[in-house]
Amino acid sequence: MGSGIPSPRPDVCSIGNSRYSESRRLAASPTACYKILMKVIEQWLLFKYVDGQFTPLSKPFKTKARAEKARMKYPERERGAIGVGLIRIDK
Repeated sequence: MGSGIPSPRPDVCSIGNSRYSESRRLAASPTACYKILMKVIEQWLLFKYVDGQFTPLSKPFKTKARAEKARMKYPERERGAIGVGLIRIDK
């Protein structure tokens, strides 16, 4: 295909400069690399700022979807001031 130069990894097709394409592909997910190097627990919680102070409004959730679902239970007027935040804890 293309230039006739064999790819160092036959299962991956690259276009253009193969070194550049491969480095971009391998570094495409920095969070995946972050999780491999360290055991990290990610938890989501609801929060808002009261007088400039961070105030958690909920217990931590395991997924963002659950945190968003809990946020939807608040009245629409309050919901605008409530944020969904991520906590990363080293294990």
